[in-house]
Amino acid sequence: MEGKSKLHHLEDELKLSGSEQLTLATRGYKIIKKVNEGSYAKVYLAEYRNPTKSDKLSTLACKVIDTNTAPKDFVRKFLPREIDMLIKLNHPHLVHTHSIFQRRYKYFIFMRFMEHGDLLEYILQKGAVQEDQARIWARQLALAVQYMHELEISHRDIKCENVLLTANQNAKLSDFGFARSCVDKSLKDVQSETFCGSLSYTAPEILQGAPYFPKPTDIWSLGIVVYVMLNRAMPFEDKHIKQLYQAQINKNWKFRSRYIDSLSEHCKRLVTLMLEPNHQNRIKVDNIINSEWIAMDSRLLEWTPQETLAFQKAKEERIQQQKKLENPEDPKLDKEVSSLPETSIRKVDVTGSTNSWCRTCSHVLEKRSH
Repeated sequence: MEGKSKLHHLEDELKLSGSEQLTLATRGYKIIKKVNEGSYAKVYLAEYRNPTKSDKLSTLACKVIDTNTAPKDFVRKFLPREIDMLIKLNHPHLVHTHSIFQRRYKYFIFMRFMEHGDLLEYILQKGAVQEDQARIWARQLALAVQYMHELEISHRDIKCENVLLTANQNAKLSDFGFARSCVDKSLKDVQSETFCGSLSYTAPEILQGAPYFPKPTDIWSLGIVVYVMLNRAMPFEDKHIKQLYQAQINKNWKFRSRYIDSLSEHCKRLVTLMLEPNHQNRIKVDNIINSEWIAMDSRLLEWTPQETLAFQKAKEERIQQQKKLENPEDPKLDKEVSSLPETSIRKVDVTGSTNSWCRTCSHVLEKRSH
């Protein structure tokens, strides 16, 4: 009886019939319980086993987005972008997407389950992060941002809640709902006018209310994340936009007295360069990765094969786009572009209708060191 009541409770929560859950089950998915909830999205613990193979059971997270309750602007503008990003992006320090199902007004996004939760939760429970660990996480996140920027994509919502931690203590950037391209069709930089992200992590050029270039705002937000790791506090406490903006412009922040003496000068200097209010003078992501602070741990100077491959693919894609733009009539370029590996998108009938679809990335299920 207890099992039945749990099933009915889950059905009520998801508004899925038993037959629909059975359809998911035939494809290897089982939603277990809710683990988190936002204003228009819920996150569930889920399990997956490939029904055609004798693979071991994999634990996944399933983000369910209800387009009936989400703001119309999000559904029209941001949700399609997020789906596009989830399909396109593949980097060892970005959360990997396993599959995406659509059923009427709901999206089911299955992702790797992050065993240690988000960075904010970690800091609240365990306190400020030791500098050696913060250095590792800062580098991993910078590599993820570098990869996205190489593809001319800005995340625009970097914050501690969107940094997830694995059982192996690796950091991965998640949540691409506000991500967008930084260039137009001719690959020229375009400014953004959308106020997005969390106020405490928002760069001054956004608070100013004028169009802004999105890439430098990612660096500012990453700087806030690194500061929070090292201080277990926000650098700016103001809740009102005008006061917050003034505090940012005046560089009215400092390291907490209880931690400042234990931090290296290289560390303090890098955070200061990331929290530079003038976006033109703000440090670039490449310089973060090659900074003296990162170099204090010589192991971090070497990239893993996965990190190298992901960045090389991003670079190749950018080069191909540039060549195609310069020589639109060259048939060789069309052939080169078409030979690049494409993400697998296949139709799936989840509800008996033909408009449901799924994207499956088998590589997510492979054993990874990251």
